[in-house]
Amino acid sequence: MTAIYVTKYALTRGPFKVEGELKFNDSMAAWQQDGYHHSAHNKDFWLTPEEALADCERRKEAKIKSCEKQIKKLQAMTFSIN
Repeated sequence: MTAIYVTKYALTRGPFKVEGELKFNDSMAAWQQDGYHHSAHNKDFWLTPEEALADCERRKEAKIKSCEKQIKKLQAMTFSIN
């Protein structure tokens, strides 16, 4: 078992650490929690807390940019009734 830092849910539940098994040349992590099987792939988990926190910041910045783009689109909307 390996310590895995999961960032898959960084913007909802937050990042968390679990003990899991690395599979497929370390491209997948699998673990059990509360009797359920869970997994994360590729960039959804990290092996160090520093990498995980950097990924959380990247995800946060991407979400902020996405929301700003959506706000601009909404502000540019005009309405009329014909």
